[in-house]
Amino acid sequence: MSIKVLDCTLRDGAYVVDSDFGIECIGEIINGLTSAGIDIIECGWLRDCKHKEGSVFYNIPEDFKQKKSGSKYALMFDYGKYDIKNLSPNSAIIDIIRIAFNHSSLNDIRAAVEHVQEKGYEVFLQPSNTIEYSDEEIKKLCKIANSSRVSAIYIVDSFGSMFPKDLDRISSLYSEFLTPEIQIGFHSHNSIQLSFALSIQFAEKMMGDIIIDSSLCGIGRGAGNTKTELLVEYLKNYKTEYIWETIRRNIIPFYNDYSWEYTPEKALKGLRGLHPNTKIIL
Repeated sequence: MSIKVLDCTLRDGAYVVDSDFGIECIGEIINGLTSAGIDIIECGWLRDCKHKEGSVFYNIPEDFKQKKSGSKYALMFDYGKYDIKNLSPNSAIIDIIRIAFNHSSLNDIRAAVEHVQEKGYEVFLQPSNTIEYSDEEIKKLCKIANSSRVSAIYIVDSFGSMFPKDLDRISSLYSEFLTPEIQIGFHSHNSIQLSFALSIQFAEKMMGDIIIDSSLCGIGRGAGNTKTELLVEYLKNYKTEYIWETIRRNIIPFYNDYSWEYTPEKALKGLRGLHPNTKIIL
């Protein structure tokens, strides 16, 4: 069994800073994560837009210019919101493409996987809000992953709605029905303040090769994600001094202008399984 960490600061954090981290900040975050030995760094989003300097929205992987040796690099796109015909062949800049898709697209996702693989990338499947899938649909997800030979498939707690029993249900089905070669990932949000605890649960209970997503200071949509600094201190396989220095230099300054921390409103949305953008009145 191996446990890998995927840091999604630059991708999930794009929701917080409207994608505009700035060239210098992106470079320092990449350097810090690489120096710490983070296994996979997610560098941002593939979008149907012209890339501008300092943004983590990219039209093609070659728009990303700051790769360092030592970690794998990933980009994500939302199925149906990015024209994958524009995806360029793998030129050794980005290693992994993560395909996020909604429950309604389950029957259509196979063709997108094959297209991205034909371009030479590893594929990670990201079924958004996985908690809404029935047991039979989870089995179908596993069948698609097995036949498509993806590198990883995720449990995605998009709205921060999961409790331990929910994670147990889905992870046990994945463990039973996925081929051993496919890695199982976990991406969580912290709406009800369980993200780190669930990440520990996932690390302790899973038997195969797994990946846990996190971000620096938890920066991300809604109430954010599992915090990279806590996860790497818990796993003890990383050079954590680089993580703390990167936080000091590059993340703490964002606290002056942005918020991704707990609020009662965010918690209530998580408990009700509502999208973070849903308007509610307490």
